[in-house]
Amino acid sequence: MIITKLDKVGTKQVRLFFDEEKYCLLYYNEVRRLGFHEKDEVGQQEFEELNKLLLHRAKLKAMSLLKYQDRTRKELKDRLMRVEFPEFITEGAIAYVESFGYINDEEYVRRYMEYKAGTKSRIQIKMDLRKKGIGTEILERIFDEYEYEEDDVLEEQVQKRIRQKGSVTKENFQKYYGYFARKGFNSVKIIDLLRKYCED
Repeated sequence: MIITKLDKVGTKQVRLFFDEEKYCLLYYNEVRRLGFHEKDEVGQQEFEELNKLLLHRAKLKAMSLLKYQDRTRKELKDRLMRVEFPEFITEGAIAYVESFGYINDEEYVRRYMEYKAGTKSRIQIKMDLRKKGIGTEILERIFDEYEYEEDDVLEEQVQKRIRQKGSVTKENFQKYYGYFARKGFNSVKIIDLLRKYCED
């Protein structure tokens, strides 16, 4: 493999290209440690040393990202790919943190349900979690084991909205309806509840 370009990125990094293909970002001190220069041919041993360095840094980055916030596997992978680690290095770092139980999509869903189930509809929770890369099988299994009463959640949210925005009237009925419909609650149940609380 030939280093065809070391392209400056900001003040601390360069983007490494092998045979005209983008490979990764390196810090200047890493480039010096590896002894890389444009037009150099990189042998197997040097390539393995590079990947060992990248995997070590990707593991540290993954641990750092998980230090202050839970993430799903997909979220962590997206963040590592965003800083241009090669995909197989990213997967290696994820496998490392998974081996310690630092990421676990099932546990993530359970914690999410604990904190969000009292404020969101079933549809909205599932949409949010799918965006985070949670598969349908995990979602259905956790929902089956979790006691989630959407009718109670909707009533609590209607009461909260009334406290914040005022009474439900004929004039603002549609506005209230739209607000809860956009959150994925059942339209018939929204109408029934709003009628219950409507003051006109």
